[in-house]
Amino acid sequence: MKPPAWIAQLAREGLVAFSRVDRAGTETLDQLCALQLIAVEVQGNRRRVIVRDRIAFTRWVAGAYPDEVAAPVTGRRAANIARARQSKAGVSTHDAQPLILRWFSPDPTVPWADLTHRCGIVGIMTNHISELDLPEYWTLLTVENWESFVSLDYQPQTNTILAVFTGGNIADSTLRVLAALQPPPVRAIHFGDYDWSGLAIFRRIRTMLPILSFYVPDDVADLFRNFAGYGLLEGQIPLVPRPDDPDEVQRVIALIEQHNAGLEQEIVAPPRF
Repeated sequence: MKPPAWIAQLAREGLVAFSRVDRAGTETLDQLCALQLIAVEVQGNRRRVIVRDRIAFTRWVAGAYPDEVAAPVTGRRAANIARARQSKAGVSTHDAQPLILRWFSPDPTVPWADLTHRCGIVGIMTNHISELDLPEYWTLLTVENWESFVSLDYQPQTNTILAVFTGGNIADSTLRVLAALQPPPVRAIHFGDYDWSGLAIFRRIRTMLPILSFYVPDDVADLFRNFAGYGLLEGQIPLVPRPDDPDEVQRVIALIEQHNAGLEQEIVAPPRF
């Protein structure tokens, strides 16, 4: 994968005119400055971008723009191992993905609610998603981490809630299936970690599900003050607030920056309905 021209020049020469950074590269520029890998120098009326940490920047470029390999073959794991030299190369190309969910309903005899009650969780392949037989009014809850997902308890319930386990970064093909569900949810909420990665995952899911909101408890400031962990941000790229970020996301970004720490999802009580 080829990097943008301004990043390629930075990698080669260690500096580039600020004017070379296009509008699409502004967020990347801000993130790299936050990581202290690069800096913007002002010399009179001119600005330029310089590399502050050449070794770390080179490592970042290699990870963000890996060398191209032979394209994976959809659904052919053996072929992907042979062509791309890694057994996981075909994961993102599989159209059929497993979806783990929990179904909470006012009617406990509904098959999916009954399965959830008897088995704890329900598994379905995304190419069989039409079997869910969704009601006219229902709520989608995406949950990032396993412990928070399996501890959900929405019984008794007055409305149907479909809780989906994302396991961190959910597959693109699964997101497309969720976005195409009919009838669509009347409400969609994401419950995840309160750190840079958790916010990035929410942003990614929201690009496919624009109605998705980010769950932030009323006592989030107290939780950060009492339970935030500094090590949770290690290796994560800081996010720059966007104009389209919901107020809840901007609030969490401010708390992360204030405490220089993140908050694990498991410490937070799930949303109430």
